[in-house]
Amino acid sequence: MKMNSEKARIFERLFLQIDSLEFHNAVRAHLPYLPYHLDESNHEIDSRIAKIYALIHEFGDDDTKEFVEKLPYFN
Repeated sequence: MKMNSEKARIFERLFLQIDSLEFHNAVRAHLPYLPYHLDESNHEIDSRIAKIYALIHEFGDDDTKEFVEKLPYFN
């Protein structure tokens, strides 16, 4: 399936945001006094991943939608 460039830019923006947040996580990982599970960027990454799955569901065909609906991020 092909995607138009406008939709592709949405995915690109989300993946770039995740990349930036992951870099922050790598830096934070070296700070033992900040618990991993309390780091806000982890929640932001999860939010972006959920958005990506929602968009895949929205733009996908019936088989794709059925697959995404079974994933934990989609709930």
